[in-house]
Amino acid sequence: MWWPWKASKIYPTLPPLPEDYESPRPVAHEEYLRLTEMLPGTYEYYAGLMYPRFYPPGSTPGGYPAMAGGTAAHAQLIVALIAALRVHLGNHGPCRVYPSNMKLRTIENDYFPDAYAACGNTGPNQRRLEDAILICEVRSQSTAEFDREEKFEDYKILSGLRGYLILGNRRPQATLHRKDDAGTWTYLTVIARRRWCR
Repeated sequence: MWWPWKASKIYPTLPPLPEDYESPRPVAHEEYLRLTEMLPGTYEYYAGLMYPRFYPPGSTPGGYPAMAGGTAAHAQLIVALIAALRVHLGNHGPCRVYPSNMKLRTIENDYFPDAYAACGNTGPNQRRLEDAILICEVRSQSTAEFDREEKFEDYKILSGLRGYLILGNRRPQATLHRKDDAGTWTYLTVIARRRWCR
């Protein structure tokens, strides 16, 4: 079977796959939900394929350099982001911050964003949400294009979404996409003078 990362111009030569790497498997969504209850690990679902969490849709799984996240800088940036959102939203409002182990469902796909904020009532045993007001992704080299394009188009389907933030973990760059009351998306990119985390 042909996979798109084999022809990547960005990664013309890839290191060998880890022995425990699982290729994305084609399954119906109902089967994906059943399997995620049974299998260890975490899986995302995109375009009819079930992806291991650390090789998400859009990545080029050719070894650990292609994994999403996995670095201290990536992890620290997510921690700082969640802390800042938590302080901003407070304790008593209708909106809550969720980390990357809380699934977010679009119409056809399931993701684990690095962080997101959602408003409304959620049950204590709820395992996935189906809307968000703000979604945040920390950019990985291997998934940057997918985060900017296909994933963003999928997120736009969410009725409550008003913001999509992409942060760079190699340089202090942030791009915020915002939807106005007329439904038009605009964006602003800011490059800071110093690194996010030290």
